[in-house]
Amino acid sequence: MVKRLNTKEVRLFSRQEWPFFVIIVLVAAGIFALQSQAPKGIMAVVEVEGQTTVRRDLAQVEGAESLPIAGADGIALTVEFSREGARVLSSTCPDKTCQRTGLLSRAGESAVCLPGRVVLRLEGKEDRSLEADAVTG
Repeated sequence: MVKRLNTKEVRLFSRQEWPFFVIIVLVAAGIFALQSQAPKGIMAVVEVEGQTTVRRDLAQVEGAESLPIAGADGIALTVEFSREGARVLSSTCPDKTCQRTGLLSRAGESAVCLPGRVVLRLEGKEDRSLEADAVTG
């Protein structure tokens, strides 16, 4: 003989709570969509051996734009610029750390190829890398 202890149906949300749940989800989706738009005023900068070779305003880029970069010691990189950000698509260096960095989308982020002495970084009004984290004294 099997006894059922409690057969009451359990719901996560009542019918009156569903509209609030839907509104919260829509607001969260709207905030996410606004934050993921193309960065405005952000410049992608490529430096080879300390010298700036390329500057691109990411808001001005139409589609994806690839550019070959010749680094030091014969290292060759391919950098991609798009409205979403910039990244190193390919590199002939042995460790490929710059390539594994992925998409740079915020000011202050960078990808560095040490063997090729190439730096890809993003600059802009959102760059807070020079601001103090804390003030003491």
